[in-house]
Amino acid sequence: MSREARVGIFVLLGLIVLTFFTFRVSKWGLIAEKGYRLTVDFDTAAGLEPKSDVKMAGVPIGKVEEIQLVGNRARLVLRIQKGIQIPIDSVGSIQTQGLLGEKYVEILPGKDVQRNLPAGGQVANTLNPVNLDEMVRKLSAIGDDVKKFTDTLSATFGTEEGKKALGDILRDVRDTTASLRTVVQGNEQRFGRILANFDRLSADLSDISSSNKQDVRATIANLRALSDTLKSETPGLVSKLEEMSERVSGIAGDNRENLKESIANLKTASARLDNTLDAAGNVMGKINRGEGSLGKLINDNTAHTILTDALDGVNRYVRKYDALHLTLVPWIEYQTGTSDWKYYLNLKLQPTADKYYLIGVVNDPRGKRTDSSTFVSVNGNPPVETKTVSFEDKWKFNALLAKQFSRVTVRGGVMESAGGLGLEYAVVKDRFSVGADIFDFNRPDNNRAHLKLYGNYDIFKNLFITGGADDLLSRDSKVRTLFLGFGIKFPDDDLKTVIGAVPIKP
Repeated sequence: MSREARVGIFVLLGLIVLTFFTFRVSKWGLIAEKGYRLTVDFDTAAGLEPKSDVKMAGVPIGKVEEIQLVGNRARLVLRIQKGIQIPIDSVGSIQTQGLLGEKYVEILPGKDVQRNLPAGGQVANTLNPVNLDEMVRKLSAIGDDVKKFTDTLSATFGTEEGKKALGDILRDVRDTTASLRTVVQGNEQRFGRILANFDRLSADLSDISSSNKQDVRATIANLRALSDTLKSETPGLVSKLEEMSERVSGIAGDNRENLKESIANLKTASARLDNTLDAAGNVMGKINRGEGSLGKLINDNTAHTILTDALDGVNRYVRKYDALHLTLVPWIEYQTGTSDWKYYLNLKLQPTADKYYLIGVVNDPRGKRTDSSTFVSVNGNPPVETKTVSFEDKWKFNALLAKQFSRVTVRGGVMESAGGLGLEYAVVKDRFSVGADIFDFNRPDNNRAHLKLYGNYDIFKNLFITGGADDLLSRDSKVRTLFLGFGIKFPDDDLKTVIGAVPIKP
């Protein structure tokens, strides 16, 4: 192989190695793309450079890939090594290696290890880094304050007058300590007993206060309130007592004879009360012996039996009333074919779980039908009859008896002021049901019976929606219509409360 070929191969290998390491350290390199990205925002990222370390528990786990300015804050884009899981409640901070070392991002792991930050997530919790320049400024300000203080001390004690005053203070302190030493040395045993007594007293007070802390607080509060009350009310109370004593003294002096007479009357009344009690004793004796009407009523069991039977009857009535469940159900239906609203108000009385009575009223916008005919002659031709049919609102009533067999309920009676039958099936118990009602079999103009198919769905406990088709068998296609509506159920607890509050006059 020629020398030129060997040099060319060597240069090619060098270029390959250089390209590899270029992609190694570049953010566009395939190797550098290993791992996943996270972002974290700080007020400042001063001193931090791209490619700085990202550490958790002091161990490098990634690099700072990019530093961006988002608004007024610095956003760091971190490249975290694959397989490193960071809890979602972790805290990010910017730390410095040593006092003047390079800066790096420290991740303080959170406690929620069940949830980790996903790729592309953000570390929401951060600790702002310490600004060294701001710290230097604060230290400089503290140094200025210390210098001012030392200058003041120097100006105060640096003069001859200040030195003399300081010497006087030191001599007074020395004399005071000598006096205290003399007193303490002569009374060491007494001071020892006083301190021991203080220890026992503090221990007793501590036990009392700890075991009766709430009572002591309440007592102090009561004493404070009593003191405030006495302070504010005592002057007025004293004046009222003085005024009362004066009035009593005046009344007693002015009515001395009346008081004597009243005392005599009390004596007479006491004697009469004794006679009355003796008479009452005689009456009670007769009652105990069964004499008289009251004695027979008390000693005879017949009255007790009659009263017991009456109370049993009242209890049976009350139990039946409690067992009776009442439900008031108003609802409205919008009929799409006629663009009219139809209103219902039914009261459901259910004495047992499988039987109930239904009474109510219906406001039918097509309840009253009026037929009219007019004859019109055009250009001398024979008159032509024109029939007009109009409808008006009419109130109708319902009175039905229903019986339930498992999921099927059969009812019959008066439907919208006409005889009718109904059948209902509970698809989902106490939630969704479908049914059919057929009534008014003798309609005018040889019209067919009124057939209604419906479905009810309870959205909530007391709110339901309804929908279906009405008057499906009618010969008039304009009357056949779809409908949609909603209603509310008022349970018996509210109704019994209202009924019980209504006064009943005999």
